[in-house]
Amino acid sequence: MPLTTIIWDWNGTLADDVRVALQSVNDILARRGRVPITLNDYYSYIDTPIRRFYEHLFSPLDDTLFGQILVEFNEGYRLHMDDTGLMAGGRETLERFQKAGLRQMIVSSSHIGELLHFGRLFGVEGYFDPILGAEDFQASGKVEMACRFLRERGISPDECAVIGDTLHDRDMAKAIGCPVCLLDRGHQGRKELEDSGKPVFHELAEIGDFLLAGT
Repeated sequence: MPLTTIIWDWNGTLADDVRVALQSVNDILARRGRVPITLNDYYSYIDTPIRRFYEHLFSPLDDTLFGQILVEFNEGYRLHMDDTGLMAGGRETLERFQKAGLRQMIVSSSHIGELLHFGRLFGVEGYFDPILGAEDFQASGKVEMACRFLRERGISPDECAVIGDTLHDRDMAKAIGCPVCLLDRGHQGRKELEDSGKPVFHELAEIGDFLLAGT
C-alpha cells in the first residue's frame, strides 16, 4: 500500500530543542544548588514518562517536587526557545511532503497548548491534520493517542511512517505497525538509535529522500 500519512514527533524532530531542554533542566538543578548535567548525561537519563528522567536527578522524587519541576521546566523551556526554532530542513521537508500529497500529523507527549503555540510561532501549524498532544505536562500517552486516531480515521498502518528522534518513537511505530525513521539530532544519542536496528539519519532532508523514494 502506498505511503499516505507521515506521523511526526515534535520535540527534537521538528523543534530543534534538545539544548533548550538541557538548559531548562540545568536551571532547575542550579536553583537547588546541584551541579549541571551534560548532554551525554541527558541522553543516558531520558525516558518516558518524563518522571523517570527526573528520578535520576532527584531521589526520592515526591509528587510535590515533581509538580514544581514540571512548572519550572516549562517556564524555562519557553524562555530558552526564543533562541532556537525549527530543526534544519524542517520547513523544506514539510513542504516536500505536502506537495507529494501526503497527510502530515504531529503526535507528541508535549502539552497540546505548547504544541499549538510553537506551531503557530514557527509558522507550520497549517501543515498538520491533526496536532495531537497531551492534556498534562507529564509526557505520556503518545502511543495510545496515535493508535486511537488512526483506528478512528480508518487509516491503515501500511500507509504510515513515523519520523522521530527517540526509542519511544520507535516503540510508537512498532505499536502502530509501521516503519520509523530516526533523527540523531534530538533527545537520544546516535548509538542508542543505531542499536535499535532502525534507519538513523542526521538530516531531515535525508529522511524526505528516503520516504519519497518509495512513493
